[in-house]
Amino acid sequence: MRTLLIAFVCGPLALGISQADVLFDQIGNSDGSSLAGDIYGSQSFIPESDLTAPIEAVDNFTLNADSQIDAIEFVLDGWNGFDGPDGVVSWTVNIYSDLQAAASNLVGDVLSRTVVPEVNPTWQGAGWLVNLPLDDVLESGDYLVGVLMANPYPDHGWAGVATSMIGDQSAWQISPDGEGIYVFVPYIQTTDNLAYRVLGSTIPAPASVFGLIPLLLGRRRRSARSTLPQ
Repeated sequence: MRTLLIAFVCGPLALGISQADVLFDQIGNSDGSSLAGDIYGSQSFIPESDLTAPIEAVDNFTLNADSQIDAIEFVLDGWNGFDGPDGVVSWTVNIYSDLQAAASNLVGDVLSRTVVPEVNPTWQGAGWLVNLPLDDVLESGDYLVGVLMANPYPDHGWAGVATSMIGDQSAWQISPDGEGIYVFVPYIQTTDNLAYRVLGSTIPAPASVFGLIPLLLGRRRRSARSTLPQ
């Protein structure tokens, strides 16, 4: 099982080492030109009933290095009376180590965070571009990501994640408790892509971080000598 890393860089080493970056992107340009025109339901139902079960739209991504994760973004859309993010009650980001972990329950075994969303006002495509802020560090490796929205049903219809033309043609809808409700249990794999994006920055390997120490100390000594009276 992968776990969250706890990482820190002290003092001046924290400055200028890494920059915010797009670590994974299946959203593309802000005009929505990379969207594929479909929506995968991804919600828990309010109120709960015997006729509903939580279902999550999940896609895979890879981190090539240990990384600080600043946010998950996705393109929100819906149907059957869904009229936007204001009607969604809560937003949970789940990151899973593998498909088996996701299929066991819809709580990320690597990371599960309920957060306050930010809707991007510059988005010009269909639906809404939603930013879900995080502050976590993940090891390099392969993961699955999903967003589970608590949504009033049937009053506010279905909330979901838009599909994309960017990706490796693999995504999943997962519902561990969906027996007798959906035609699949606990998941179904498809050849679509989901409009997710991972924002953050890579973390330098320890050797490269500590290699900066002599350089920084040398600069500090030279600076100190230059201020001594002559």
